[in-house]
Amino acid sequence: MNEKKVVYVVPHTHYDAVWVFTKEDYFYINIDFILKKVIDIMERRDEYKFLIEQVFLLEEIENRYPELFEKIKKYVKEGRIEIADGEYLMPDTMLPQEETLIREILVGKKYLREKFGFEATVMWQADGFGLNAQLPQIYRKSGYKYLAFRRGYYERVPSEFLWEGLDGTKIIAHSFPLGYRAGLYISRFEESYRVLKECAFGNHILMPSGSGSTPPQEEVIDAVKKWNETHEDSEMKIATPVEFFKEVEKYADKLPVRRGEMYCGKYSPVFPDTSSSRIWIKLNQRDLECKLLTLERFDALTHIICGFNHGEELENCWKKILFNAFHDVIPGTGADDGYTEVKYNVDFLKVKIPHLLRDTIGEILSCFKGDFEGDFVVFNPLSWEVENWVEVDLSFDNGEIREIKGVKCGEEERKVEVIKESRYYDGSIRFARIGFFAKVPPLGFATYRVIEHEPKDFDAIKVEGNVVTNKFFNVHYSPENGLIMVFRDGEEVFVEGNEIVIDSEAGNLYHHMEDIDTPVHTESGEGIRFGRFDVENIDFVKTPLRFIINVTTRYYSLIWPYRLTDKWKPVFWRHNYITIDKKIIIYRDLPRIDFVTVINNRHPRTRIRARFRTNIFEDTYVCETQFGAISRRTNMYYFNPENWVEKPSGVYPSLRWIDYSDGKKGLTIINRGNPENEVRDGCVYITLLRSVDLLSHGKEGPVIPVPDAMELKRYEFQYSAYPHDGDWKNAKSYKVGYEFNYPLIPVQIKRRALPERFSFIRVEPENVILSAVKAGGEREIVARVYETEGKSTRARIEFFREIEEIKEVNLIEDEINGRELNVDGNRVEFDIGNFEIVTLRVKL
Repeated sequence: MNEKKVVYVVPHTHYDAVWVFTKEDYFYINIDFILKKVIDIMERRDEYKFLIEQVFLLEEIENRYPELFEKIKKYVKEGRIEIADGEYLMPDTMLPQEETLIREILVGKKYLREKFGFEATVMWQADGFGLNAQLPQIYRKSGYKYLAFRRGYYERVPSEFLWEGLDGTKIIAHSFPLGYRAGLYISRFEESYRVLKECAFGNHILMPSGSGSTPPQEEVIDAVKKWNETHEDSEMKIATPVEFFKEVEKYADKLPVRRGEMYCGKYSPVFPDTSSSRIWIKLNQRDLECKLLTLERFDALTHIICGFNHGEELENCWKKILFNAFHDVIPGTGADDGYTEVKYNVDFLKVKIPHLLRDTIGEILSCFKGDFEGDFVVFNPLSWEVENWVEVDLSFDNGEIREIKGVKCGEEERKVEVIKESRYYDGSIRFARIGFFAKVPPLGFATYRVIEHEPKDFDAIKVEGNVVTNKFFNVHYSPENGLIMVFRDGEEVFVEGNEIVIDSEAGNLYHHMEDIDTPVHTESGEGIRFGRFDVENIDFVKTPLRFIINVTTRYYSLIWPYRLTDKWKPVFWRHNYITIDKKIIIYRDLPRIDFVTVINNRHPRTRIRARFRTNIFEDTYVCETQFGAISRRTNMYYFNPENWVEKPSGVYPSLRWIDYSDGKKGLTIINRGNPENEVRDGCVYITLLRSVDLLSHGKEGPVIPVPDAMELKRYEFQYSAYPHDGDWKNAKSYKVGYEFNYPLIPVQIKRRALPERFSFIRVEPENVILSAVKAGGEREIVARVYETEGKSTRARIEFFREIEEIKEVNLIEDEINGRELNVDGNRVEFDIGNFEIVTLRVKL
C-alpha cells in the first residue's frame, strides 16, 4: 500500500480503582491531577482530545465535582472526549463468573446513556490479565463494535484482526504492539512509529499516548504539528479510538481471523499465577456471586407473584460485586491497604444477601397454598431438577417431635441423617440438624415433612474393610493417611487422591517462582529430606447415607534422623507451621466425592496444592470458561520457549471445573473459588493457597511488602472430584459444576399446606443452562440462557405462567430483531447455536 500512513495519537490515562494506592488516593490523582487538567487543556486548545475509561470514576466526579462533570459532558457531546470501555469498572475477564462481566457493561452503559446520551462502541481492555474466549460474543451482544487490548495476543502481526469467539461471533480487534504507552514518550515517536507501522495491517496506525494514572501532556499537540511539518509519508492526528476503528472497519473483510482465548504470554504477561494470590478474595467473590445470582432469580419471581422486588438494594449489592471484580482487585495484585474497601464489601454482602433472600423466599411462600402439610421447604436455584445433599436446621416445640427417621414429599419418603440434636427434658426434640438427598424441581421448591418411622425400601452405603461402594464407583482409602483411590467399573480413575503438595514459593503477587525444582513435600513422601507429614488423627464416620473420612495432619519442617529414614524411624519432629484437617465425603446417591480441607497456615512463602494422580496421559484437558468450555495443553510447566515475555508456568485459571479424560474415562475437578489448576505428568492439581511477601520484585510494580498476602491464617476450602465415563460432554460436567456451586436452599416453616413440588422455570435440553433471571418492567422478567456443549440445539423454556409477550434482547437489554420464538401457552421454543448466549424479555 502506497497511501500515506495515518497515525492516531490517543491521549488517555488508565484508571486503577485500587492498586498500589487506595481508592481515595486514586480519586484524588485522577480527578484533581488528571481530569481537571484535561478540561483545562481542552478549554484552551481545540485540537486536544482525550479518552476516559470507566464509569466508576465518572460517578464519583458527578457526586463531588458537578461543575467538572458538566464540562466532561460538554466535551463528550462534542466528540472530543470518548468514553471507551464504558464499563462500571474494567474487570478481570478470567476469574469472575459470566454474569458479573455482563453486569459491568450493563451498569456502565446504562449510566452513560442516562447521563451523557452516549453509546460506547469501543471496548478498551487496557490492562486485563488475558481475555476469555467468549468475549467477542459478550462484547458484540453488548453493543460494542471494536476492541483494543493489551495482553494475551499470540500473534503480533498484524495488530488488526477479527477475533472470533466460541460461538463464531467476530469483533474487529486491535492488539497494542507496544502496550498502551506507545505514544507516552513524545521523544520516542519515531521509534514507536517504526514498530507500529510494521505491525499494522493497513495504513491506519493507533498510537495510545498515556499510562496508568499519568497526567495529560499538553505538549503532544505541538509534537503532532511538528511531525506533520517534517513527515511527508505520514500524517499524525490527535484522535479518539473510534476514529481509528471506523477506518479499519472499511477493510475489515480482509483482516485475518484469530480464534480462542487471548491468554498467551508471548508478547505481554497475563500473570496466570495471580489466580491464587490473596485467595480470600476469590473464595468470597465466588460465594457472593452465586448467592447474589440466586437471590436475583427469586427476587424476580416475587416481582411477578407479589408485585414488588428489591431493585435498589440489588443494584447496590451488584455494584459491590463489580468493584471486587476489578482487574487489580480479584487477582489480588495490589498493596494491602487498598483492600479495605474490598473487605468492607465482603462483610456487607455476607450479611445483606442472606437477609434479602430470607425476605424474598418468605414473600414467595406467603403467596402459595396447597394440600401437603410440610415442616420445611427446599428451593432449587437451577433450571433443571436437582438431586443433591442438603442440611436443614429444624426447631420444634416441646413434645412436638420425638424421633426423626426420614422426610416425606407427597408419597415419596427419604432417609435422613441426624447430624446433631438437642432435646427437651421430656425427651422430645428441641433442635436437630438433618441431612438428606433432596430432589427439587427446576428453579422451584419441594415441600418436606418430618416422619418418625423408617422410610420404605432403604439400602445403606456399602463399606467393607477400607472399600466404600456406591452405585457410581468404589473408593479405596488408606487407613494410615486417608489418601484415596477411585475405581469405576473395575478401572482405576485416580490414586493418591486429595494429596497435599507443599511447593517452594519465592515469588510475588504476580508470579509463582521456585527455588527448588521438586516439591518441598507431599503426603506420599516426595520432597526434600528434612520434613515430613505426620498423621495426628484419622477417624471414619459411617452413616446410612454417607461415609466420611476425617484426617488431621501436621507438616513438620524437620525430622531427625533425616537420612536413611527407611532404616531409622524419626525420633524428633520439629517446626510445625502447617496443620491440615481434611474431610472426605462419599455419598450413597451422588456421583461425586466432596472435600472440605481446612488449612491453618503459619508458613510464609509457600504454595499448597491438592493433587489427584491419574493414569491418563493426554496432551489436552478441558476447562470451563465463561459461557463455554475450552481445551488447554497439559505439561506446559516443561514448555520453555525462547524470547517470550512470560514463560508459561503451567497453571491456568478455570471457572467452576476442569476435566481430564481419555475418551473412555475421566475426572472432573470442581472448585468453589479456587480457580488455579494444572495438569502435569498425568496429575491434576488445584491450588489452595499461595503465600508471598512482596507485591512485586520491581518489574511488574513497586517492591512493597504485603504481609496480608502471606496467608498466615486459617482457611476452609471446598472442592469436589467427579469420576465418570466418556468425556466432559458425556458426563455433563457443567451441570455437576453448577450443582456444587449453587446448593439447594432449605427453609423451615410453621407446618402449613403448600404444593408438594413447584417449578417456576424449566429449561431443556440439558445442554442449555439458565444463567440469569432478573426483574424487568411490570410483570416482566429478563431470562438468559446459553448452550454449553458446542452444538446447535432446539431450546425450550417453560414458565409457571402463560407468556403474554416475549422479545429477544441483547445483553444490555435492548430489543433486537432476533430469532423466531415459537410460543405455546407457557412455553417457548427457539434455535440456539453452539455456545450461544440468548436473552429474552418475557411478560407473563
